[in-house]
Amino acid sequence: MVTPHAPRRALTWSRRGAAALAVAAAALLLPPVSPGLAQPPIAAAPLPSAAPDPAKTFKDLKKRADALEKEYRGDLETLGDAKKSAQRATDEAERTGEALEKAREEIRRLAASSYMRGGFDSAAALLSAPQAGGSAGADMVEYLARDNAQQVRALTTLAAGAEQSRKAAQTRIDKVRKEVDELEGQRTRVKKLLAKYKPETPTRQAAAPSGGGRPDGAASGAKSTIIGNTMTARMRTVLLEVDGKFGAFPAIGCYRAGDPQDHGSGRACDFMESTGGSMPSASATAHGDSVAQHVISNASRLGLKYVIWRQRIYDMRNPGWRAMENRGGITANHYDHVHISVF
Repeated sequence: MVTPHAPRRALTWSRRGAAALAVAAAALLLPPVSPGLAQPPIAAAPLPSAAPDPAKTFKDLKKRADALEKEYRGDLETLGDAKKSAQRATDEAERTGEALEKAREEIRRLAASSYMRGGFDSAAALLSAPQAGGSAGADMVEYLARDNAQQVRALTTLAAGAEQSRKAAQTRIDKVRKEVDELEGQRTRVKKLLAKYKPETPTRQAAAPSGGGRPDGAASGAKSTIIGNTMTARMRTVLLEVDGKFGAFPAIGCYRAGDPQDHGSGRACDFMESTGGSMPSASATAHGDSVAQHVISNASRLGLKYVIWRQRIYDMRNPGWRAMENRGGITANHYDHVHISVF
């Protein structure tokens, strides 16, 4: 507390600082205090309309996305990535929102307690700056700033963080909405594709195809090693054609038991361009470009569903190369292999 002998400048600065903190707190408070407490004589200033709840918005949108994945025979990769990203952002927005509300409740309690003890017009004190000669309102501001400055600052920081999280979640949700809208717009064309390419049951085959190519780690004239040699007839046709034209590959990874996506149903293979999780050389990258372009150019004949290569996807249900979310590594982002899925 400033003593009577302190310089006048210090007193003015202290009160101005206190006013700033108190006004910041007031702008973030949600009226009223608990019903069991006496109410301040002047109501708090009205707050702006509440922003849309990201969690509710995303929940409604996710239903549409889930329905599309079922209808379009699963594995809408960019939509799946967008959903996961939106879910993480929405969860973060919920966490920061809950922390903010707890802090608000604490400030409400402090303000109500101060009002009960001192008989001040606490709402008026919180919503106005102190007057030049000092007043009960100014004393209240000084009290809040002196004893509760940490809570006020924390509240202000939390409010800024909550708003930032809400905006981030909304941006991610908007991305999901755009993807859903685009895919729903392709419904007629996708129905024709699904009618043309009926589901197939995977079968196992021991023989491996051969070829001659130069991806990293492939010996000239060697047969490609197939990991998980179980797949549908359509996928095997694609594998034989790609390996015959571009092989041998260091490895071709197909069936993976328990995989919830196309590897688990025998409708996908990964054509490796490098090994050990390393980034492919320039020539191997060009080789992968050729592999991806070949299946895209022959998509209708081969029954191609999508290709993923170098953190991009070309999905025949919503054609065109599209960037994908960063999944955190060379292999996860499909820089070292061309992923091919069929209907």
